[in-house]
Amino acid sequence: MSKSVAIIGGGAAGFFTAINIAEQNPNLDVTIYEGSNKLLTKVLVSGGGRCNVTNTISDPIELTKQYPRGHDFLLPVFEQFTSDDTERWFTERGVPLKCEDDGRKFPKTNSSHTIFNCLTNLASKHNVVVKLSHRLENFTHVEHGWQLEFNRLAVTCDYLVLCTGSSPSIYNLLGTKDIEIVPPLPSLFTFKAKDHSLVDLAGVSVEKSSVSIKEIKNSSENGPLLITHLGYSAPAVIKISAWYARELSQLDYRFTLVINWGSYDAHMLRELFKSYTVDRPKERIMSWKEHGLSKRLWLHLCQVAELKEYTNWSEIGKKGIQRLTSALCQFESQIAGKSTFKEEFVTAGGIDLSVVEPDSFKIKGQPNLYAAGELLNIDAVTGGFNFQAAWSGAFIAARSIALHSQ
Repeated sequence: MSKSVAIIGGGAAGFFTAINIAEQNPNLDVTIYEGSNKLLTKVLVSGGGRCNVTNTISDPIELTKQYPRGHDFLLPVFEQFTSDDTERWFTERGVPLKCEDDGRKFPKTNSSHTIFNCLTNLASKHNVVVKLSHRLENFTHVEHGWQLEFNRLAVTCDYLVLCTGSSPSIYNLLGTKDIEIVPPLPSLFTFKAKDHSLVDLAGVSVEKSSVSIKEIKNSSENGPLLITHLGYSAPAVIKISAWYARELSQLDYRFTLVINWGSYDAHMLRELFKSYTVDRPKERIMSWKEHGLSKRLWLHLCQVAELKEYTNWSEIGKKGIQRLTSALCQFESQIAGKSTFKEEFVTAGGIDLSVVEPDSFKIKGQPNLYAAGELLNIDAVTGGFNFQAAWSGAFIAARSIALHSQ
């Protein structure tokens, strides 16, 4: 009699686990149980509907640097299955990937449906059974495996793999099994400004900014910044929200965002402005074009520095130079909340990695129980890294089950 594998969750990690188990050990009966009536929802919406599959960073050490939580745990994981392996896996199955300038990799079709179709078709090809609207209500260890309880249905399996993503109900169930959970909270979010002084500049972006959080020592992140109707978004904000997700939660998302609009060196900028008082004495300050910012933003920052439209460099004075440098390098905005960053929202927290074996993704002390994907206390910045952790963990879990069951 063949052994059975139950995979809870029809997302990226669930399908990748199921397919790799079926490919490596066709004698196993593999079933995916999905609580909702939809499959691979994050795959479909990721990357604006294009699916950011992975990233060009493939060196395990460099790759782990993209994970605020889980980086140490992931080093031996990425030594076994890295982003190059992910690209090879999809390419060999008829889905070549392309690389964009920022390192993100997408299917060449530019459509997430390509990844969706690849995974669902492979599951069907390898006789993986998929059951929708099967929400796990309990699981209990029995003599030969696990008994699973769904609504009015009970089944048994030899191997159980949890790939549910962030799920309060699963967290509660795991708690009853004495499996330690790191309290979940949001990561990858945008900032809502209190009394948003730049609302009229919504839509204005800055390519090279530096942002920090005044209340968190040594916090800093570089990258593009976007002014929105609510506050601030784009990679600089999204990345700093990930790295300091727990600290921002403790601040109740009320803090001071400090913006350096061009990643300027404040000292060099002050010296440059001083030189203008001699070299360009009659030139109007607002006419300066070497700031690298949009004209609208530059004029607003001049107003913040209390400069008049007619003020020239000979009239700015030491205090004026200080105010203008501060407006450019230390612009402060009061933040009074967060909002979801489209489909990129992820959760920090989940199963404590101290109870997970990195060479198998088995839960320690729990016979034939595995977990992969966002259910673990692993999360990354944007760029395909969250999917990469899911692919790597799922592959290793699948390989472990396929070998153990032979």
